[in-house]
Amino acid sequence: MIMTIPVLTMSLVILSILQSVEFYVIAAVVAAAIVAFSARGDKKGPARQFLFPGVLTISDSPRSPAIELICDEDGSVVLRRYGVEGMTLSGAVSIAVTVTGFDVKIKERVVEGKPGDDMVDTATFVLDFMGPERYFISYTAEDAGLFVATTLHNRPGVRVTKPMQ
Repeated sequence: MIMTIPVLTMSLVILSILQSVEFYVIAAVVAAAIVAFSARGDKKGPARQFLFPGVLTISDSPRSPAIELICDEDGSVVLRRYGVEGMTLSGAVSIAVTVTGFDVKIKERVVEGKPGDDMVDTATFVLDFMGPERYFISYTAEDAGLFVATTLHNRPGVRVTKPMQ
């Protein structure tokens, strides 16, 4: 009997709180904050898409698959993709670039050339949409099963080379 009195008192306190107007006002404010937070969305802004054709060349010595990013004085970035396999001079390599905020996602597209043509292993692209900011870049070559991710601070003279895996 002694134990039931504190439990009964506690139950009455909880019931009185649940019946108060203040409780429902606080619950409504918390629910509105949760809805506003979930409906907020990304702060990155709209995605922009670009397509860039590559200039195919052959390097002096065979290189393993990698990308090299070179920042120019005018703010553009030269992207070199080394180790393109099975590509001839009559083929084509292009990239589809999706930019969302400072995230840059690059997908490689390859069209193999005629057999018997001169072999090439390097594709060069000029990315002219970047400002003097820090970017997170991911490069995917689905045909070759390769991927690389890196950061780039677009300042004149900066060079970043990353192997693809």
